[in-house]
Amino acid sequence: MTAQTEEVSPGEQARAWVARRDPARWTLGAVIVVWSLTFIILGFQRHDRYGTFGFDLGTYDQGIWLLSQLKHPFVTIRGLHLFGHHVNFILYLLAPFYRLGAGPHFLLVVQVLSQASGAIAIFLLARDRLKSRWLAVAMGTALLLHPTSGWLAWEFFHPDALAIGPLLFAYWAARAGRWRWFTVAAAAAILCKEDVAFSMAMIGVLIFFRGNRRIGAVTALASLAWYELSTKVILPANNHIAAFYNTFFGDLGESPFAVLKSFFTKPNEIRRLLRMDDRRDYTVMMLAPMAFLPLASLSTFLIAVPMLAINLLSTFPYQREIRYHYAALVLVGVMVATVEAIANLGERPGFRRFLVGLVMASSLATTVAWGNAPISVKFHNGIWSLGADARRQAKHDALGLIPKHDSVSAIYYMAPHLTHRTKVYEFPNPWKVVNWGVRGENPDDPGGVKWLILDRQLLSAEDRELLHTLLTTEFQLRYDHNDILVARRTHPPGPDSPKPPS
Repeated sequence: MTAQTEEVSPGEQARAWVARRDPARWTLGAVIVVWSLTFIILGFQRHDRYGTFGFDLGTYDQGIWLLSQLKHPFVTIRGLHLFGHHVNFILYLLAPFYRLGAGPHFLLVVQVLSQASGAIAIFLLARDRLKSRWLAVAMGTALLLHPTSGWLAWEFFHPDALAIGPLLFAYWAARAGRWRWFTVAAAAAILCKEDVAFSMAMIGVLIFFRGNRRIGAVTALASLAWYELSTKVILPANNHIAAFYNTFFGDLGESPFAVLKSFFTKPNEIRRLLRMDDRRDYTVMMLAPMAFLPLASLSTFLIAVPMLAINLLSTFPYQREIRYHYAALVLVGVMVATVEAIANLGERPGFRRFLVGLVMASSLATTVAWGNAPISVKFHNGIWSLGADARRQAKHDALGLIPKHDSVSAIYYMAPHLTHRTKVYEFPNPWKVVNWGVRGENPDDPGGVKWLILDRQLLSAEDRELLHTLLTTEFQLRYDHNDILVARRTHPPGPDSPKPPS
């Protein structure tokens, strides 16, 4: 021990001490801690006040719980095998924690920490490219200030957002030539969801043209091969149909590769779609927080292009919202392209500082205008369940009546509180097929449902009629207060009961 200590000079010891207490690192760490705690606390509160939903939180929570119990992971919230929805093999790493009792709160913490770790990756990239630790701190902060970062935390959990941290670390590691780190980060990212393969393929292309042709080619080809395996083998094997979201492109084709072909065969249709207001607004809202600087590094912006094109050309309107997980991979490309653009444009230190300041001002202004953080104008608009709920105790009491493992059909906001069981449905499933499977195939038997927990205020006229029939033929009320009701099955389905869907 003494010999090892004597080999380190006092000057080196002093430098090591300063490095451990580097004010830039401590500042970034403080930003990360404040941002993470803010959204973890807000998310916990939102969930505990029944502000989360079966889609997508309940889907993943039930799926991971089933994995943890070594059960067949057929998710009855969605009517699909967990890996017939998306290929999210990263969820296997979360299952052991569920075995120990983890649940939705744990998922939120994992996602928020992954997003926050992206700020560290951006710091490392900007430190290397901008040659300034303080400018690097600013860029890491800008990632967390981008409105999409906060909205992804509001969405609570989705593997797309989980991929942000490892994907950004993969890019930094490739830039720094840290190939072991790159391999680990790239593998973690691509296991989050099959779509990440497109971003990784673009990183591979950049690696190829930046000089490391072997690693670049292997990365790009392996990523595309994984996407093909996921969509042509794994998904069909588990949902017995296909990658159903490939049908979201209308006449442009039934796969991203077919859509790519349409750029050459149907250019007028492509131009028409891209000129539509919602497409333009979405693009502006993704780029404006970074002062549109990603457009000054188009080669790096390629990382965002595949998912951006998918979102812009899809017939599914939620893909053009900065609030949802579809924007996560676009955000990754936007951030690294911003750092590269500043590095390329800011040859003079003064101008480089100006560009970083511009980004900080833009990200702060847009998170105030479009975000959901406590400094945002929308913070008190009901998105975080901040206000008092006169019916909260009734909801809590009603949930307490549902036995731990019994099957239940629940109103959508109760579903995430009931997903640690084999059978849980969003009412009116399984009596009526709604958001079930790919095409409503293979509905479950309603006769197996033992409990109902519903909110009369949120039922449609048709669902109210179904509820009335169930209460007069099969179920008996056990709790009814403030329009929150719990009913228990007392009779098997009879001749007057609602018939199972065919």
